[in-house]
Amino acid sequence: MTARTNPLRWGATAGGALLALGLVAGGSLGGAESASAHDYLVSTNPVADSTVTEALTEVSLTFNEPPLADASAAIAIEVHDPSDTNVASGAVSIVNSTLSIDVAPTTPGSYTVLWQNVSADGHAVSGEFAFEYAGPSAGGDSAGPEPTPTVSGTTPSAVATTGADARGGSGGIQLPLVLVGVGTALGVVALVALLSVFVLRRRPRSGA
Repeated sequence: MTARTNPLRWGATAGGALLALGLVAGGSLGGAESASAHDYLVSTNPVADSTVTEALTEVSLTFNEPPLADASAAIAIEVHDPSDTNVASGAVSIVNSTLSIDVAPTTPGSYTVLWQNVSADGHAVSGEFAFEYAGPSAGGDSAGPEPTPTVSGTTPSAVATTGADARGGSGGIQLPLVLVGVGTALGVVALVALLSVFVLRRRPRSGA
């Protein structure tokens, strides 16, 4: 794991570097013995050089010892996506010897984790590791196209068609149509009879 020589990529590093320098100066009397007490990285999640296929919401690093108390200003984690954009957000969470931060991957590809920690002896340590991300992206369209709505049961058009078919079908529905036809014929016959009587009554007057 290669140590990061330019820790200024973190926003809080300026104040953290001053704090680390002061701690180093205060503990310089320890000499070589204190130098051998630097904390070191034990494990990471995701594992270095691994491929993540599930949704990733957090990156964590576990060290052999908890970091120096009250040195949070000098502790930082960044996670850079393939376009070198930092996708980590929020403050670094410190639980015992594990540091973690929230992430929101933007796209599949290679991601680089940059970290900086402060050992219990006051020395700042830093490094980086990479992993491949092949899971879902934050804000991506994972829902897919909206399904076409379906209507169950009988549609209004079907009801209208059914009613029309019932009126034009066979059975008792045809009886009113027959009666209407018979009534119309009887009306015509009655009209003809009335006209005949009227004509017959007017003939004698014409002859006179």
